[in-house]
Amino acid sequence: MKNKLFRHKPKRTTFWKMFAKAMILPIIVTVALSYCLTVFIRLRVVNDVSSSVGQFQSEYLNRTLRTDINGKIPEPAYISMFGNLYPEPEGGAIDPITWVEPEYKAVTFTFDKDGNIIDSNSGEIVIVVRMSEVPGDREWYYCDPMEYDIPELKEFCKKMFSKNADIHNKIILDITSLYINAGERKMIPHTIEVTEGKVSYGYMDYGFWTNSSKIDKYEVTINADVEGYELTYIYSRNDKEKRYPCGSIQGIFGCSAEQFNEMYAECSDDVQTFIKGTGSQFFSNSGDPYMKVVGHTELRRLYSDDERYGICSYVVSDVSHLRSWYRMIIIMFLLFAFMTFIAFLICWRKNVKNKAQYAFEDYQRALTNNLAHDLKTPLAVIGGYAENLIEMRKENGGEKELRYLASIMDNVAYTDSIIAKTLRLSETEQAKELNKVKVDIKALAEKLAEKYKAALEERGIELTVTGGGEITADEDTLISAAENLISNAVKYTRDDGTIKITADKKRLTVVNDVAEDVDTKDLTMPFVKGDKARSDKSSSGLGLAIASAAAERNGFGLKVSCKDKRFTAEIIFR
Repeated sequence: MKNKLFRHKPKRTTFWKMFAKAMILPIIVTVALSYCLTVFIRLRVVNDVSSSVGQFQSEYLNRTLRTDINGKIPEPAYISMFGNLYPEPEGGAIDPITWVEPEYKAVTFTFDKDGNIIDSNSGEIVIVVRMSEVPGDREWYYCDPMEYDIPELKEFCKKMFSKNADIHNKIILDITSLYINAGERKMIPHTIEVTEGKVSYGYMDYGFWTNSSKIDKYEVTINADVEGYELTYIYSRNDKEKRYPCGSIQGIFGCSAEQFNEMYAECSDDVQTFIKGTGSQFFSNSGDPYMKVVGHTELRRLYSDDERYGICSYVVSDVSHLRSWYRMIIIMFLLFAFMTFIAFLICWRKNVKNKAQYAFEDYQRALTNNLAHDLKTPLAVIGGYAENLIEMRKENGGEKELRYLASIMDNVAYTDSIIAKTLRLSETEQAKELNKVKVDIKALAEKLAEKYKAALEERGIELTVTGGGEITADEDTLISAAENLISNAVKYTRDDGTIKITADKKRLTVVNDVAEDVDTKDLTMPFVKGDKARSDKSSSGLGLAIASAAAERNGFGLKVSCKDKRFTAEIIFR
């Protein structure tokens, strides 16, 4: 096990401090994951929009290149049906990956070389009239409500657009009579049977009628007197007798005229830029994908020799007001709650262990202090008796007897020094208030080293102090830490060796030459000595422990190491 800072005694931490630190990771994970999911959702919406626009334009270009479109969807009807990403003017299906219900709005139109709109996805009613059971015997007709000045027709379409804006609404239209202009393949609905109800959408966006009692059925009649149109009656597409002609209405597609005009105004500048340019393609992103609304304008050339010049698709997707954001919020909340619960359990378990450890440490410290105090008196008595015996027997006592008495005195002195250092260590650890002042660390080291000058000269040891700088610390405890390091170096430096003390604003380092490398594992723990000094009566094994405790009291760290017969002890200031 490597030696670590603050190995002597870790700071005691309360449960709530541990829990506060443990909650940093759940908070970071939750915030980062929420951000990543948000970016993923928004980018996915942007990519889906761009992909859908490109696919529509490719399909439209392919269709307009065909010369024979007999029996196919009329071009204006095609734009009206497929100009939107979804049939609804607003709203969409739930993405099974992101659980997102993005709100799309789109306008698509074909324009000439002057920028005039020829065809568009401004709301149209599209119907297929089947003349017989022969698969190809059918005709497509469409109706642009804005082409006619018929208030009932405009009001009906406005109502349908409003209802279609709610994804949970289900509307079925069944036209049983209509005005037809066969030459232009246009129509105006006359009698429309409307069926409305609510739809429930599941995870994969499958719809179904939830309650038949809430289904509302009514009939709308629109009277029109427009030249070139003939009133025609048809059977319902659901006619049980399968009579012909029958009408199969595709619904009201595209967007409302108000929406079209509003969005056309936003992309009209891009159209003019495209017309004045020379490129065959033009793409602009008019919104930041990380902001509220993302807008895409995409334009392509149709023909260079045709009155139709190009096609424009402008799509806006609101990805901030998503109806399913609450799902992600719930998921994030559950994940955060789970991580919080795990952090709570881990901290609670650690707190229980810490309390037991703290209680044991307090008991151990109290026991040691009490024993030290209790031993001081009998030890003093033993020392006094031994001293008196030496005085009484020094004239006529035998050599062996005097040697025994001297040994008793030495061991009493050694034991007394251990007791004094033990009490000093306890006092250092339990000191409550610190008086922090500015301390010149080099001057302090020089002052402490001065007292060992005679002993160092006698043993031929060279001591140097270098560096400089001031730190803020409690001077008494800092002196205690530095003095123990220096005295430890003086004690264990080999004769004719060197001691180098370096003091600056970052650390106080004491490096001394030793006779052999020592194991520094747990060397800052109380009563732990180097392997070769365990029987040394001059060492109590408490010097580095006191230095570590004193350094810790100031919020510093003590680190010791030994390599190539050079012992290094350093107090790291922080």
